[in-house]
Amino acid sequence: MQKRLCLLFFAGSLACFLCLNLAAYGQKTQNQAYKNLHSRQLLIVVTDGWDSLRGTLYCFSCQNHHWQLKFSNAVVVGSKGLGIGSGAVKLPFQSGPVKKEGDKKSPAGIFTIGTAFGYADKNDAHWIKNRYIKATDTLICVDDSHSAHYNTLINNVQANTDYNSFEYMHRKDDYYKWGLFINHNSDPAVAGEGSCIFMHIWENEHEGTVGCTAMKEADLLRILRWINAKKRPLLVQLPKDEYTRLRRSLHLPAIGDKENQEPSTTKKPGLILHPGTF
Repeated sequence: MQKRLCLLFFAGSLACFLCLNLAAYGQKTQNQAYKNLHSRQLLIVVTDGWDSLRGTLYCFSCQNHHWQLKFSNAVVVGSKGLGIGSGAVKLPFQSGPVKKEGDKKSPAGIFTIGTAFGYADKNDAHWIKNRYIKATDTLICVDDSHSAHYNTLINNVQANTDYNSFEYMHRKDDYYKWGLFINHNSDPAVAGEGSCIFMHIWENEHEGTVGCTAMKEADLLRILRWINAKKRPLLVQLPKDEYTRLRRSLHLPAIGDKENQEPSTTKKPGLILHPGTF
């Protein structure tokens, strides 16, 4: 008999679950890797193919034992499309390029979500239910794969540093006015597999990113008001064909299912947990 690991999501009582066939995936059970998949919120990004830069993001909440669609919006991913990333669990992709540092591809897979960030003071972002950090003039994300700080947010105040490449989180434009850190290639970060992956504000719907997932500011703000660290949200980001192939085995919701309604997004604020990279 094939061993199966069923991940149950609880919200006081049994809610939604994700079931992974470990024998089929060729993986050993790793408790630490899977405990973060006890999710009650899903952010699902689907593109037309590995090379597509445009996609759609669907946000689902677990309600009454089912995934319920809350809202959706257009996004852009990397200008070179998607590449197989390093996420919370290894998926059995049939094909596809592998995400590497500097390849202008966004990571494909299932990822936990880290800290929120933005240009606003923390007191002005108290409505965000994830951990929040202000993107000050000294906050950077290190993309030097030889650094011990690779793929982390740090304050660039040390006299002696071990990195030669990084990006400032407080930019001159509004791209990082609001954002979320996506935990790709983290815990631990592997040199060269990609770094500094965010959800942030786009330039427009026709221009891809250097590896992030971007959207209108209004859409990102709606996500930030909805997302709740207590519910362990996950980003599922895949080309359409891979999503269709993997959906049933992972017990993910059907995209465009007529039974998925769009009820009000109003909900009581939850307790704040503090997952994330920083």
